[in-house]
Amino acid sequence: MAALAFGGLLAAQNGLVVYNKGIGGQNSEQGRARFDQDVIALKPDIVLIYFGLNDTLNEPRFVPLDRFIGNLEWMLARARDSGVRPVLCTIQHVNTERLLKRHKRESYGEEGPNGKIDRYNAAIRRLARVRQVGLADFASALDRAGGPTDTYTPDGVHLTPAGYELLAGCFFESAQPLRGNEKIVCLGDSVTAGVNVNGKGTAEGSTYPALLRNFKVSTLAR
Repeated sequence: MAALAFGGLLAAQNGLVVYNKGIGGQNSEQGRARFDQDVIALKPDIVLIYFGLNDTLNEPRFVPLDRFIGNLEWMLARARDSGVRPVLCTIQHVNTERLLKRHKRESYGEEGPNGKIDRYNAAIRRLARVRQVGLADFASALDRAGGPTDTYTPDGVHLTPAGYELLAGCFFESAQPLRGNEKIVCLGDSVTAGVNVNGKGTAEGSTYPALLRNFKVSTLAR
């Protein structure tokens, strides 16, 4: 099928129609505020939700754990009420040394940045289990691949094309079953937008929304 691209949308390869709704610097509060406009209004089949890096690491955007989970739970309920299937994602570990060149060590208390991420991830996993929604366990996938090394993150937090490919694979597996004609909204922050790679803010280039189209949809799901 020939590619059709406009704005943050691209339909090609496996037939999936993908919207990139990532905005850099945003947390779950801001994602919740634009959920109806950026997700529900598009009437997708699936929404892939990835917030947490700013909620946990970016001081001006810190969101307490209970409020963070409350925001995710609200998104899940809003999606399901609108006939949209939601998928959550765990937060990847970061390179602490590089992160602390831009942020204050004392901002993260005794647990440190990755300890805080672990605490939030435990709550994300619990929420996915209780609400019975798909979970892209990107944190575990990146750890198995060697962690936040230069291969996957140039600055210790954001991703390289290889990192985005790994994230796309996690989401693709967690969104199964797929027929190949679904409309998917990718909602999140700068990781969803695709900072530092070709196609930032779109479903083209090396962003994870673009890379979702590279995976083969099983004929068993058609």
